[in-house]
Amino acid sequence: MDIEIILFFQNLRGILGNCLNDFFAFITTIAVDYYILIPALILFWAVDKKAGILGITSYGVGCFYNAILKSTFAVYRPWIKNNKIKPLESVMKGASGYSFPSGHSTSVSSFYSALIFYYRKHKKLCVVFALMIFLTMFSRLYVGVHTPQDVLVGALLGILAIATVSAVSKFVSKKPNNDVIVLIVGIIACIAALIYIYTKNYPMDYIDGKLIVDPVTMTVNGFKDPGMFFGALLGWFVERRYVKFEICKSPAKKVERCFIGAILVIFYWTAIVEPVGNFFKINLVYFLLRASIPFIFMVIYPLTFRSNKKSKGD
Repeated sequence: MDIEIILFFQNLRGILGNCLNDFFAFITTIAVDYYILIPALILFWAVDKKAGILGITSYGVGCFYNAILKSTFAVYRPWIKNNKIKPLESVMKGASGYSFPSGHSTSVSSFYSALIFYYRKHKKLCVVFALMIFLTMFSRLYVGVHTPQDVLVGALLGILAIATVSAVSKFVSKKPNNDVIVLIVGIIACIAALIYIYTKNYPMDYIDGKLIVDPVTMTVNGFKDPGMFFGALLGWFVERRYVKFEICKSPAKKVERCFIGAILVIFYWTAIVEPVGNFFKINLVYFLLRASIPFIFMVIYPLTFRSNKKSKGD
C-alpha cells in the first residue's frame, strides 16, 4: 500500500506537468536544520522567550527520538524497495541514509507542535502551524522520498517530543533545582544513545555489488541529532542558571538582534559546522559541532545582549 501511494503521487507529478515540483521541493527543504532553528531562536531572542525555549528544546528532543528509531529499524528508502519509484532529483541529496521515520516530518512536527501547544488560544496561528506540518509531510510523499508510514511516525515523534518537554517543564516548575536532575538524565540518555548508535549492527545489503547504505556513514551521521539534543539541553540549563537575559522592548533592537543572529547562525552552520564535519567525518566531531549550534545561540550570543545593555547604561 505504501509503495502504491508513492507511485500515485509520482504519476500525479507527471499529470500536472511537474508544475508543483519546485514548490514542494522548497517546502521539503525548509523543514530541517537552520530553517527550523532560526525561527525558534528568533522567538527566543526577541518575541517570547518561553515559546522559543519550548520550540528549541522540543526540536532537540524530536531529533533525538528520530535518530534512535532510524538506527533501530534501518529501513531502506522507497526506491530501494521498488525500482519503479523515481524521486525528484533536486531533493535526493537530502534523502540519504535510512527512511523510517521521516526526519523532516519529525523536525516540523516537534517545532510547530510546540508552538501549537504554546499558542493554543490563538486559533488562526495554530492553523498556520498545523498547515506547515501537513505541507511538509505531504511534500515528502509528493517528491517520492518517504512512505506514508515514514511521515506519520515522524509526525507522532514530534508530538511525543513536545509531550516530553511539557512534562519536564512541569517537573522543573515544581522545584527549580530539578533542572539539575533533568540535565543529568539527559546526559545519561545522550551517552547511552551514542553508544547504541555506534555499536549497533546495521544491514549490509548490496545492489550490483554496491553497498546500499554504508553503516560507517550511518553511525557518523547518527551522532548529529543527539548532538542537537545535547546542545539544546545544555543551552537551556546554562541560560536558565547563569545568563538569564531579558527580551528588550525596543522594536529596532529586536530586529537588529534577530537579523544579526540569523546571519550568524547561517554562517556558522554552512561555513564552519558542515565543512569541518565533512572534513573530519568523525562521530564525536559531528556530535560536538551540532551540539555547539544551539548552545552558542542560546548562551554565548545572548551574553552580548547583556554586555550591550550595560555599555549603553540601559
